[in-house]
Amino acid sequence: MILPLEGVRVFDLSSLLPGSLCSQMLADLGADVLKIENPRGGDGFRKMPPLVKTLGSYFHIVNRNKQAMTLDLQDPAGRDIFLKMLPKADVLIDSFRPGGMERIGLGYDALKEIHPQLIHCSLTGFGQDGPYRDCPSHDINLLGLSGILDLLGEKNGPPVSPGVQFAGAGGGLNAVIGILAALLKRERTGSGEHIDAALLDGLTPFLGLVMSTYLTTGVLPKRGETLVGGGYAFYHIYQTGDGKYLALGCLEEKFWQGFCCAIGREDFIPDQFATGPRQEALIAEVRRILMQKTRQEWMAQMAEYETCVTPVNTLEEALQDPHIQQRGAWFRAHHPVDGEIGQQGFPLKFSNDQPGWRTHPPSFGEHTLEILRGMGYAEAAIDDLAARGVI
Repeated sequence: MILPLEGVRVFDLSSLLPGSLCSQMLADLGADVLKIENPRGGDGFRKMPPLVKTLGSYFHIVNRNKQAMTLDLQDPAGRDIFLKMLPKADVLIDSFRPGGMERIGLGYDALKEIHPQLIHCSLTGFGQDGPYRDCPSHDINLLGLSGILDLLGEKNGPPVSPGVQFAGAGGGLNAVIGILAALLKRERTGSGEHIDAALLDGLTPFLGLVMSTYLTTGVLPKRGETLVGGGYAFYHIYQTGDGKYLALGCLEEKFWQGFCCAIGREDFIPDQFATGPRQEALIAEVRRILMQKTRQEWMAQMAEYETCVTPVNTLEEALQDPHIQQRGAWFRAHHPVDGEIGQQGFPLKFSNDQPGWRTHPPSFGEHTLEILRGMGYAEAAIDDLAARGVI
């Protein structure tokens, strides 16, 4: 098997979602990833419940194909070890707040003097500049600031808290794009660079449709009233007679026509883009009709027409879905300590060698001794570093 990033060495100083997802994507693509953690605790996901024996379930999800070592970068001895290792790295990922790496003498300006080819990606909530750069944040805060949260929910209702992490996952994926682009540029120029990857910035593409409308018309979109946010019958969520739900996404006229034919109401077709009371009445009538049968009955009926309708699956139902299963979106693998663990599949399919599971998520500091011995440290020196809490 030959993977695209074989031979690329990544040092990952980050923790939690964005950086861990980013480095796992790189590792799946073949990069040699070393996760470097503080010996006084390490990545918070390691102990975040629910645990699968020794490790948190989500740590397992985003840390396969990596090695792990412990190293106190605030200790001069730990920093010296890191700087000796650094020339072997192609990519460095960190999730310190702005200025955090500089405070321990490891800012990009200092590192590029030692290693001009280094690609250093800093993942933060708000970026390296701007009035919020030093503020702490989590997904819900970033969604709130971006304008996304204000659009989530039903008409005349409050904003809802999403059950998934758009900002964290989106930021991790954006960091992958930036790193791959920087690696390609380095092939052409020989120079590394610093990538400022802000999670807030990464939410911009999710807002493209509604923001473009607002910038053009000056009309502020309202929660539950936008084109794809519940304001129209053709793009809506409906309850069925068994208490389950259908997701209707008939944006194109042909799909809306198919849906109207499927429910026996061709008279609805001309009202697809009606506004005001006509659209509200249309939504109410479609809602009434879909309550007359179970979700499965409607799915069977819709199958005879070309239309965009799917069940709103629970996680259990999603795992049982034959298409999701065939695509390998989720699977289980064996961990030498924790046994069977859940995993997320690599989200792209390659015609040749497929990225994915190669090695288990590492135990805390699992490869520290191996790495130090490989650097030529004597056992006595390693014992001394351990006794002083440097590793």
